[in-house]
Amino acid sequence: MAQFATFILTNVLPAALLDRELKICRYMKVNGTLSVEDHGAFPVYQDSRSAAGRCLECGDEIVYGRLDKKFCCKECKNRWHNRQARNSRIFRMKVMNSLEKNYRILSGLIRDGVTDMDVSTLSQMGFNFTNVTACRKVRKHTEMWCFDIRFILTESSVKSISRVLPVVLR
Repeated sequence: MAQFATFILTNVLPAALLDRELKICRYMKVNGTLSVEDHGAFPVYQDSRSAAGRCLECGDEIVYGRLDKKFCCKECKNRWHNRQARNSRIFRMKVMNSLEKNYRILSGLIRDGVTDMDVSTLSQMGFNFTNVTACRKVRKHTEMWCFDIRFILTESSVKSISRVLPVVLR
């Protein structure tokens, strides 16, 4: 069923307003955007250029409402937005889990007194170099942080793994 924008002109409208509405509708009809059907005493103007939209959630045809309507009902709208929020929440949770794993690995290395290590060994332990809290390029190496732990990354090794002392503001 096609979606129509319906304008009903009644003889309750003042004559000046009625003439103005009819001129607008006649203009639109001449330009091919409106088709006019006679429904007794009240002419109904239907928009023939628009096809019915589809609901973004269920794919059903939207049979009423605005021409740019995206959902067929409130339930579909809520389901779609909840799914979008869930995907974002899952992504954030995966990044936070990766950061926590990186932090546990680095904390264990500091606890064991290790300050230097090969990149491949650290990767085998499960460290993810793409998820760090800060990164800065300094000359020939990259300085990275995972929360309060700082380390220097070169092409083949990780050096000076250390905990950064917190700054106390007074």
